[in-house]
Amino acid sequence: MPPLSTPTITSALELFTPSAYPMGLWPLDATLDYSTRAEAMTVPAVARARNLIASTIATLPRRLIVQRDGTRLTASTLLAQPDPSVAGSVTYAWTVDDLIFYGAAYWQVLAVYSDTGRPLRARRIDPMRISYRTDKTGTLVEAWQIDGIACAPTGVGSMIAFQGLDEGVLRRAGRTIASAVQLEKAAKRYAEEALPSLVIRNSGPDLLPDDVTALLANWKTARQSRATAYLGGNLTADIMGMDPAALQLVEARRHVALEIARLMGVPAYYLGAETNTMTYSNVTSERRALVDFSLRPFMTCIEERLSLGDVTSSGLRAEFDLDDFLRGNPDERANILSTLVGAGILTIAEARATEDLAPTGTSP
Repeated sequence: MPPLSTPTITSALELFTPSAYPMGLWPLDATLDYSTRAEAMTVPAVARARNLIASTIATLPRRLIVQRDGTRLTASTLLAQPDPSVAGSVTYAWTVDDLIFYGAAYWQVLAVYSDTGRPLRARRIDPMRISYRTDKTGTLVEAWQIDGIACAPTGVGSMIAFQGLDEGVLRRAGRTIASAVQLEKAAKRYAEEALPSLVIRNSGPDLLPDDVTALLANWKTARQSRATAYLGGNLTADIMGMDPAALQLVEARRHVALEIARLMGVPAYYLGAETNTMTYSNVTSERRALVDFSLRPFMTCIEERLSLGDVTSSGLRAEFDLDDFLRGNPDERANILSTLVGAGILTIAEARATEDLAPTGTSP
């Protein structure tokens, strides 16, 4: 790979233009197998993992933090509802979806603040519509294109690009997903074209069609009413084909679910791939593990991009609010708050505020 070039920065604003930072450009390798998102979502384990990650992050509140002292501010319009035509949770869900499958996500700026030029509104753009023009080294993006039409470098029509921490599961694990898709197709074929599990073989003279029909009907009736059956000397009952267990469809699907859990970074028990390698004492611990191992990479990509100076004012940081998501059960919260109030870390009013209670009572 050619060395990274060093762009000349002529102003602070240029620091945040598309040409001034390297993007993770993931070229396709013709020797590898790739799947489409539509194919991947036909695999129940993939769909479950995607919905778990994207939907959970999308429903988290957003807020601004003053970096100097940690003061919490109400989320800006862009953070709360980027696209005025859809709910904010929808935009964030599909942004995370793009990061999962493609390793990148894109918002196009719809409106800007008149005084600062920073984005006020933005709309998520399907990564399949995005192309780009790079510099001579092929490592820096000089211009973004939507459906082949160049985007504005700044202001309305410009692009907010979110870089993922890897190339996305379609490139990173396309072969695994392709195998899972084929396994789902095999299960579907078996369900649609199931072979008879038993065949009655006649080694004597051929029977007339009516006699065959009567024989099969009598056999079925007999098997429904008793555990044993009788066949004449010329007739034998042979097992034909294999059941799903013999075909190992059940075991194969369980193995694939475990592989999907690994590639999606989701605890296996969330996908029904039973493991005994880890146990959790309560819901709070389970959610903390989910945040640390599954949600954090995608949350960080979005938070850090929206905290850059071209989007958010200097000294502020955009982040997802995990307080409610990680809140323990009432007994746990009561014990923690009692300890914090007793130690003088929180006042009674502050403790009540954390529980969304009216600010009554006497502060120590």
